Amino acid sequence: MKRANRSLTPAAWVGLLLLASWPASHAGASAGITVAQAPRPPVSIKDSPGWTPANDADSLDEALGRRRNAKPVRMEFHGGARSLDELGRSVCAALHSGQPDSLMALSLRSDEFRLILWPEFPQSRPATGLHWDDAWPILWGHLIGGSVSAVREAEGHDYMLVGVRKTSTREYRNFRLHEGITVLAHDEQGTLHTFSFIRAVAERKGRLRIYSMRD
Repeated sequence: MKRANRSLTPAAWVGLLLLASWPASHAGASAGITVAQAPRPPVSIKDSPGWTPANDADSLDEALGRRRNAKPVRMEFHGGARSLDELGRSVCAALHSGQPDSLMALSLRSDEFRLILWPEFPQSRPATGLHWDDAWPILWGHLIGGSVSAVREAEGHDYMLVGVRKTSTREYRNFRLHEGITVLAHDEQGTLHTFSFIRAVAERKGRLRIYSMRD
């Protein structure tokens, strides 16, 4: 059921700001009339009458990149690979299958995001006005788009894993994020392929699932 009286999300504010800054001469220009106009200054909601900054007692969380008061959770991932190499082999098998659903099966579920990851992200602090289901559709869209693009570009070759690389790891109370994932694999002709469509992998209690993809 939809929540009532929700404040506008940042995406909605962006839409309003773009609408507010749309050139007044647009209608004339579309009719073949050119009107010289000075550039408009950027529009900000902070310029609105009566605007006051929200009370953000957890503002330091934004700088830290995590919620300091996150509570421990008992929920575990629904399956998942036991190592980056095991995940890499599963990714190779999914690419060979040519089925986006095979990659989605390796990816984070909505309940895992809601209960394990979201409460530790600084965007979840009360001052933002955001909820997990504001963020999940965007994340899910990237996972779907990334899965479709990846299997299309892989062209169904039979891949053998060479290795999995990462650029960094972020530590949270209930999980960690391995970022900048690169999967190296040989196809059946011995050609080396480098797959970098996985942005990040979430790990909890020795289980790993894909958190984000490039689409």
